[in-house]
Amino acid sequence: MKNSTAGGSNMILIDKEKNYRVVIKENFASIRTNTETNYYTIIENRGDIENSGYCVLNNVYVNEGMEGPFEARFLSRQSNLDTVDGYKALRVMKSESDQYYVILSLWEAEEDFHNWQNSSQYQTTHKKRGTDSGLDRDVVDRTKSFNFRFFLGGE
Repeated sequence: MKNSTAGGSNMILIDKEKNYRVVIKENFASIRTNTETNYYTIIENRGDIENSGYCVLNNVYVNEGMEGPFEARFLSRQSNLDTVDGYKALRVMKSESDQYYVILSLWEAEEDFHNWQNSSQYQTTHKKRGTDSGLDRDVVDRTKSFNFRFFLGGE
């Protein structure tokens, strides 16, 4: 099944080791690990999702009461992903049960993701990180944030 950006069918992403199962619907998603399932509202939807390539799930902890500023800043950011080779799709998802937002990015290959991290586009997009005007100053708690990276293609 392929997800239509216009909001058609569901899409299921499964990693090759079968540790993660991501179900993406038009405006909602769930992420199941071996031990739990979490539910999310999709607040940004770019590109077509398919169960192939390399997936990165950035789990960003947003401090309580800072959801509005996070969403306003994050959703109005200058994103350079569309100019990066190997980029396929992005979903920004807000947890329904805790302070986490998950930023799912999908890449053709792991190398494409690492090339993005080492690119001038990445530096431009993240130029305020660690500064007085960066989201990680008061809005995001980087000590509670983490990510998962895996190859897709499990059945």
